Amino acid sequence: MDFYEVIRKRRSFRIYKPDMPEEEKIERILEAARLAPTWANMQGMHYIIVKKSENVKAIWKAIGQRQKFADAPIFIVGAISESNSGANVIKYYPVDFGICFEHLILAATAEGLATCWIGWFNEKKIKKILEIPDEYRVLGLTPLGYSTKPKGEVKDRKPLNEIVHYDKF
Repeated sequence: MDFYEVIRKRRSFRIYKPDMPEEEKIERILEAARLAPTWANMQGMHYIIVKKSENVKAIWKAIGQRQKFADAPIFIVGAISESNSGANVIKYYPVDFGICFEHLILAATAEGLATCWIGWFNEKKIKKILEIPDEYRVLGLTPLGYSTKPKGEVKDRKPLNEIVHYDKF
């Protein structure tokens, strides 16, 4: 899939088939995330691949939303420590997280897999389930699998002329 097709097809999916993604696809996705640029190349991201059924169920319970991700065969949870990034005017670790996680999500799309970047969850519960050390923050997670819905292109976005400004706002 060409890069711009990946961008057009990237959507948030909430209903999954129980089919496990192939290991080769998972490895390529993780490699894409590993290659993402970070502050001073500190590479502070960690990824927890959650495959055990009881842990997957515990994760969606910690999300605290309806059971819409219950059939997802895998969750990928991202964790980063503030000390594994830099700071300027702001602390940069959330930016590092975002860059790395977006690489992961786009790579999954290129592999024909569905994701949904989730930012609403109980971080304490997630950290307890996965035994994530206190100094790490969980800023996002995603189910990973095959969607039950067709993968159409995203169409509900504002046109460029509403969001792009030249030389001044």
